[in-house]
Amino acid sequence: MPWSLYVISYRIPENQTTLYYFPILCLGFYSSSLMSIGYFLGQMTVLTGVFTIGSIFTGLLLFKRSIIFWGTIPCLVVFYGGSLLTLRNIIPYAPVFQPYTFTSAEFQNFMLINNLIGSTIIGVLLAILFNTFLGRWMIREEHQQQLILLDPLTQTLNRRGLSIKFNQLVNQKQLAGQNKEHICLALLDLDWFKQVNDRYGHDGGDQVLKQIPKILQKNLRSEDIIGRFGGEEFMIIFSNTSPQIAQNVLERCRIAIEQHRIPYAAQYIQITASFGLSAEPISSAHLHQLIQRADAALYKAKQSGRNNVQADID
Repeated sequence: MPWSLYVISYRIPENQTTLYYFPILCLGFYSSSLMSIGYFLGQMTVLTGVFTIGSIFTGLLLFKRSIIFWGTIPCLVVFYGGSLLTLRNIIPYAPVFQPYTFTSAEFQNFMLINNLIGSTIIGVLLAILFNTFLGRWMIREEHQQQLILLDPLTQTLNRRGLSIKFNQLVNQKQLAGQNKEHICLALLDLDWFKQVNDRYGHDGGDQVLKQIPKILQKNLRSEDIIGRFGGEEFMIIFSNTSPQIAQNVLERCRIAIEQHRIPYAAQYIQITASFGLSAEPISSAHLHQLIQRADAALYKAKQSGRNNVQADID
């Protein structure tokens, strides 16, 4: 059976269904095998129970809680089912060594009852401890990820965060079999931003940079991804949007930026932005290539007088 699981892992298609259910199958086989061996050899003790449960719970560091829950059920079925059947004299304990055992049936039952009670109590405590530890660890990891992937000024994704989100989105679409859909990527550059810094100072420029993502978010959907690409450039990654619709949305964003008055030091700053859009099918989407094409479209927008949207769409 272990070898068959090993072979299957290389042959099954990689999609969302197999990524969820195959770990459950492997975990269920692992846990139930350990418990079955302990039962048939007469090694079911509190110590072996704690070892089995503890080794299962370490999977919380790798898998979702639901995977660990369903993968633990075969182990619990063997543990409680075998113990109860033995206590009711339906099947013997340690059948491998029957009838050559050195303990009486009464003492075996006493051991099983103590094992049931002790393992259950310790198992519940371990579950609580693991869950508490995992919760705190995930909060800390999430905080660390935010520090690594967020731009400190705008509190949007930085270049690294954008790259990770892009790859996650493409992989998710490919696993779902949505290879024919397009992924759209846009770059926007604030027009004459150096003049804003020269006139209002860097604090004024920073205020503008902070407001741009807020303006974009009001005109985009929650699943669309916004980040600061660098300097006064921002990137937008569209999810589940055709290139034509993405171009229309960018035009709406352009108008919103143009019409927005950004308050600063008892006055208002107005600015415009140029946009470059590119799109590719999910099956052949590459971030570097999309950025190059969007940058070329952005350059065309700059050459066309700024404050407009240009696209390079397959």
